[in-house]
Amino acid sequence: MKIDLERIEALAAIKLEENERESIENDLSNIIAYFENLKEVDTSSVEPLIYMDEARLNLREDMVKDGLKKADIEKLRELFGDGFFKVKKIIGE
Repeated sequence: MKIDLERIEALAAIKLEENERESIENDLSNIIAYFENLKEVDTSSVEPLIYMDEARLNLREDMVKDGLKKADIEKLRELFGDGFFKVKKIIGE
């Protein structure tokens, strides 16, 4: 399989030196050949692997809770004005 290094350079926004081209083309060819070999392996009886080990992400169950009430928030007048929260200006600094 011919590797299109010019296209790879364009996609990666890099410019390869002439002395790198042959080495990289050879490496990429070997990688592609390895994956071509993997296509020949029969995996029809193999269950898909989700986790590499037994560790699982244990998440808590979602629970609906009461949120903040506008009246409680308005007690903090310095943070609240004209029906909106006041925040520090960050645009145009």
